[in-house]
Formats: sequence, C-alpha cells, structure tokens
Amino acid sequence: MKEAIQRNPNINKIIKRAVSEAVAEAIQAGYRQAVQRPKDIYKATERRLYAYPDLKDKIKTDREYLKNIHALGLDRQSTDIVRFKKSGVRLSDEEIKDAIILDYQAKIAAAEREIKLIDDALTPLTSDPYYLTISGRYFENLQDDIIANKLHCDSSTVRRNRGRLVHRIAVRLFGVEAL
Repeated sequence: MKEAIQRNPNINKIIKRAVSEAVAEAIQAGYRQAVQRPKDIYKATERRLYAYPDLKDKIKTDREYLKNIHALGLDRQSTDIVRFKKSGVRLSDEEIKDAIILDYQAKIAAAEREIKLIDDALTPLTSDPYYLTISGRYFENLQDDIIANKLHCDSSTVRRNRGRLVHRIAVRLFGVEAL
C-alpha cells in the first residue's frame, strides 16, 4: 500500500472521494427508506412475522447440512460446488468446501439475527391479552374466528388488536419510519 501511495500522491484524494461517495449513497439509501409509507412497513412487518417459523426451520436444515459437510464431505453434484466453479478461478476441493461452509455460516448468522430482532420486538408484547392474535395468525396459521373463540371475543376485535400489535412490532423493527 505504501508503494501505491508513493507512486500516486493523489491516492489520498481518491480514497477520500470514494469514502465521501459511499457515505452519500448510504445517506440517500437511509432517506429513501425513511420516506417509505407506514402501510409498506406494516406489510413488511407481516412478511417478517409470517417468515419467522420458516426461518427457524431453515436454520435447523442449514445446520444439519453443515454437519453433513463436515462429516461426509461435499456431494460432487452439489449446486454449491457448481456455483463456486463457475467463477473462473481454479479452487481446490478443500477451498470450495471452506467457501461453502463460510457461505452457510453467513446464511445461518443472518437468519439468527433476523430471529433475534423479531424475538426482541415480540418479547414485550407477550403479556398483552391479545398476543394470541399475533402468534395464532403468523406462527400457527389460525383463522380469525378460531382466535376469536379462544379469546372469547369477536373477529373484528381480533383484527383490530392484531393491527395494533403489528404496528408496535413495526416500530420496534423499523423505528421512526413506521410512524
């Protein structure tokens, strides 16, 4: 790096300009996200809640796959191998295996982070008398009339309270943009 700086004294200016551009792009991305409509955020929150049980299952599946890779090695027909061999860079079998392991570890970490975010958003709401409107709908796929029977209320009360709780979850997940 020192040699590059000595060869090109303007490299500091180039680096500063690149950093400034990256910061400006990040600010613009944050601004675009901040102007999202609350309705879009509500729908995004619902998508995250519906995906919650599937993410938990995906983590289990991916961990099992990693265990198999460690124990048995890679299947020669694996699409993961093909994906890494397409890059044009010649990698040894061990390098491909390491890359696949790192890739799956990153996927698991991302899914675990999402689960933790949702768990953190849900935890304060578990004591709400209408929490079943969330867990029943998004995690157990129950219809509103079944939830209403369990809560001894009307279906409209279920929908109203689920909306209230989803808005609270959206604020916890997205912050001020959800308002």
